[in-house]
Amino acid sequence: MSRWRVLVVLGLILSPLLFFVGAGSYFLWIQGWSFLVWWPLALCMGIGYFLGWHWQRKRLLLHPPEATTPRHWTEQDNRAWELVQAEAKKGASLPQEELSSIDHYWTTAKELAAKLAAFYHPGSIDPANDLTVPEILSAIELATRDLNELVDRYVPGGHLLTVGDWRRARRALEWYQPASNLYWAFTALFSPLETGTRYAASRFGLSQPWQMFQQNLFVWFHTVYLHRLGTYLIELNSGRLRIGVTRYRELMAEESLPSPQPDLKPPVESRAPRTEEGPRQVAIVLFGQVKAGKSSLVNALLGEQLARTDVLPATAGVQGYDLRPPNIPARLLLFDTVGYGREGPKEDQLAATQEAARKADLMVLVLHARSAARQADVQMLVQLQSWFVSHPEVKRPPLLAVLTHIDLLSPALEWSPPYDWRQPKRPKEENIRQAVEAAWGDIGAYAAGIVPVCTSIGKVHGIEEDLLPAVAEQLDEARGVALLRCIRAEIDENKVRKIFHQLLTSAKQAARIVWTILPRGPSSDASS
Repeated sequence: MSRWRVLVVLGLILSPLLFFVGAGSYFLWIQGWSFLVWWPLALCMGIGYFLGWHWQRKRLLLHPPEATTPRHWTEQDNRAWELVQAEAKKGASLPQEELSSIDHYWTTAKELAAKLAAFYHPGSIDPANDLTVPEILSAIELATRDLNELVDRYVPGGHLLTVGDWRRARRALEWYQPASNLYWAFTALFSPLETGTRYAASRFGLSQPWQMFQQNLFVWFHTVYLHRLGTYLIELNSGRLRIGVTRYRELMAEESLPSPQPDLKPPVESRAPRTEEGPRQVAIVLFGQVKAGKSSLVNALLGEQLARTDVLPATAGVQGYDLRPPNIPARLLLFDTVGYGREGPKEDQLAATQEAARKADLMVLVLHARSAARQADVQMLVQLQSWFVSHPEVKRPPLLAVLTHIDLLSPALEWSPPYDWRQPKRPKEENIRQAVEAAWGDIGAYAAGIVPVCTSIGKVHGIEEDLLPAVAEQLDEARGVALLRCIRAEIDENKVRKIFHQLLTSAKQAARIVWTILPRGPSSDASS
């Protein structure tokens, strides 16, 4: 695009407006109306500036954005984000001279990178030693791309302005105040009283809101800059940029898509069937004590007697089931783990559950409503929590607790659902509420919620009413867990494959170079 042609077009478009402004101002001055007309116009400007000053003071007009963290971030990443926010908040107290300096942004970027590297690699003499060159280049590419879009979207003509234009604009701002003072001094020679009144109104009534707007604009850009940069520095230090810029953008684009809302209405015949590519799959791991009702819960969810419900535990390992409920916008993969006894999980049971939890998007703890012995469940949750704390690179899946066998609560012979245990009026509803509160007191620190259900044959209740909606509420969080696991799986899978690909490419290039420098035979010389 030609800059001078753009300026010519803008000049031709604005010339009529500038002409009428000049001609009108001259006419008002000749008629002696300029002073009378100036006051209502100044009053409008004053009201506008006052509203701008008031809204800016309340942070309602232009304020730094509230950035949200990605769903796939771990607790360690969220703690690192607090360092980014603390650095971004410093911009509110910085002067405009510093906020408009390129050196400030370069220095701030280096300091923030050093802080985050030290946070992820504590005790390391040089935290950057653990980073690879492609990862660093990926972070730079992603950050500069976002900043480029930011300038291109919010700075009018930003794609046309060169560094020299920015410097000239800076000098023009520096010259503005002396030129303005010269203008007021010149006009004061002709009408001192009128000029003095207008100068006071402009100086004390209009300039302060404009300066505040400028300050807030710089603070806004400073905050957005650090938020974008900090996001990719966190991704860099967490090792997730090893998948490369292209694949990272693809996965983030999928994550930014809004999750489909759960359709809690019963399915109708006109509804289109689900395709394989439609709903995303969610891996749900069920665990709990022996005879807590895990297999019965699977049967109630599937609607078929696929999981055995003997007195002894039927699953020697992890058993998987495929569930596609019509009122959940996801494909649910259920994994039933080995039940543990009241004395707590054994070493092999704990290892199996930990391995399943590592591959889970959502965990479901199954509790027996009439069993008060939950020390084994608490022990399992504590050990799972400790495992996730010792592996900060893994995101802990959300946990739901399911309280089964509510039909056995007193009065045991009564069963006439539905039961409104949140606002109980009948004795059984009150006992269900108390059972939920008792379970919450034991495992509430680890669970996102507790759902009471009945899974007995012919008495199924609470599955479609409460459990599936509770699962739907956790889909976004589970989606973040799945995304992080997908990134780490691709990194591990591509490590060796990429090395072989690079070696093959290097060998081909070396062979091509050797072939070009080999001496030619007589036939080759003759032909040449």
